[in-house]
Amino acid sequence: MPLQREALALRLKELLEEVSPLIEGYTSEVCPRCRDVCCRQRHASYEEDDLRYISALGLPLQGAAGRDPDEPCEHLSDRGCRRPRWLRPFRCTWYFCEQLLERMTEDAGRPYRRVVGLLREAMELRRRLSGGPVEGR
Repeated sequence: MPLQREALALRLKELLEEVSPLIEGYTSEVCPRCRDVCCRQRHASYEEDDLRYISALGLPLQGAAGRDPDEPCEHLSDRGCRRPRWLRPFRCTWYFCEQLLERMTEDAGRPYRRVVGLLREAMELRRRLSGGPVEGR
């Protein structure tokens, strides 16, 4: 079972690496103009399924920083998130504010369809990974 989990986690990491530049193409247009940044500390902590994924990759488990949940995320910089997308809590990858969704759906062409397809596949892999206990806990 651990080898299958590792393979699923590696494929999920690959998908997140592939979708990241596509999403960043949209966020680079929308996020710099935002007046109410939605990246808050409360979203920076990992959920149980995130920990299963990280554990299956053989990475150390990381805890929350203990900051005010309504503060801007500790990983947010003036250039976006400091964490690579594959290492972010999954909710960060999946959260699209209203303005970002509008921009993405305006572009109903191939890039948007690719983002949707990759994220669907990522969700399926995450669902398959969520079946077991978190190692190292």
